[in-house]
Amino acid sequence: MDTVEAPPRRRGVPKWLVPAIGYTISAASLTWVFWKFPFAQLGDHLRTLEWNWVALAILFEVAVYFVDAWRWAALLKPVGSPSFGLCLQSVFVGVLANDILPAKAGEVVRCLLLSYETEVPLSLAITSDVILRIMDGLWIVIVYLIITFQIATHTEVTFWMWIFGLGAVATALVLLFVLFRRQHAHDFCRTTSWAARFVHLLDEIHRLGRWPELRRAMAISGFYWLAQILAIWALTKADRFDLGISAAAFLLTVKAVFTLIPNAPANMGAYQAAVVYAFGFLLVERANAQAFSEIMFGFLTLPVAVGGAIAVVFADIDLLALHRHAHRARSNGHSGKI
Repeated sequence: MDTVEAPPRRRGVPKWLVPAIGYTISAASLTWVFWKFPFAQLGDHLRTLEWNWVALAILFEVAVYFVDAWRWAALLKPVGSPSFGLCLQSVFVGVLANDILPAKAGEVVRCLLLSYETEVPLSLAITSDVILRIMDGLWIVIVYLIITFQIATHTEVTFWMWIFGLGAVATALVLLFVLFRRQHAHDFCRTTSWAARFVHLLDEIHRLGRWPELRRAMAISGFYWLAQILAIWALTKADRFDLGISAAAFLLTVKAVFTLIPNAPANMGAYQAAVVYAFGFLLVERANAQAFSEIMFGFLTLPVAVGGAIAVVFADIDLLALHRHAHRARSNGHSGKI
């Protein structure tokens, strides 16, 4: 009897590839930032910081994650209505995971923890997180359009923001089509081979797709981005840069776009490179920009990581075990309750 050989299995993306790309981006960015780094000037900046403004910047940055938990709870109200406290705990644990694990692993970790602690299925938690990131993309575009009326922006930055903006708007339009043309979206997926894999995702989106909750989460996201702008503005005041709110918003939008691609833990390298790059368009001397990039990274990253560590301790969580569960759930299609 003839035997039929099974078709060879397609090899997926190697697990090491995404972290390797992230660390490569980080290494290249750090090399660029630290080229002829003014360490003595950094010391001068730290000695002359106005610490009342630093404290205000940290307060605004911590508030960012309280607002993030608020909007997440609002979005998930139709599918279990998790408490604000559990959403806040998951957000801070996710922040810590992002700071110590590569490739933005904290996004999956926070969804896994929320699903474990509540009645929200993991697939819905992840879908809600994706919807929030789409909202963030739209707010980046809105903020950038507002600041173009306040400060002159470079054509190079504007070009890339147009590319990013078109992508964000197109994604949002697809989401709206799925929400309000449910039958059309399902028919398209059933009749299109490559889209068939998204049928389950459509069902998840529809469970979350109640217009009042979406509208509320989108509105709360405005406060989420405002708090980040105010944190950067307060830190520039602490370092005696008289740049204004619009310049702080410009710094934030450039940093947000630079750090979209999964990279090293805490976006190290890409974060500082984005600040130096944006400062160049604000006519700030490179040495001052290099020094401020490290100040901004330190004061707006470490305090929130401490908050994440406190959340891990109080919740008695093994973060690395949770990360392994997140990888396993993602490889299994992250459907259902964990």
